[in-house]
Amino acid sequence: MESQFQSSLLSSKDPYPVEVINAESSAPVLLLCEHAGCQVPERLGDLGLPNSTLRSHIGWDIGAESVAREISRQLSAPLVLQRYSRLVIDGNRPPHSRESI
Repeated sequence: MESQFQSSLLSSKDPYPVEVINAESSAPVLLLCEHAGCQVPERLGDLGLPNSTLRSHIGWDIGAESVAREISRQLSAPLVLQRYSRLVIDGNRPPHSRESI
């Protein structure tokens, strides 16, 4: 799933930044889950942090993905899940914001 949004930060080994669920849905809502994943691009290594920190609430919202998927299922609504850790990019902030990265 290559696109114009894939930057040189991501390699071919890295997952696509978002996963879209129920894309063909005609539900009148769109669900977003910004902190669904704790992935870190391969080129960034471990950000100098232990894996236990990256996998803790500091790195992502534990359980948010499963809740979002269930709501999406119940509403038959489209859902966009962000795969990367908020320590890499905070998807609920504008990219030019100092707090986004």
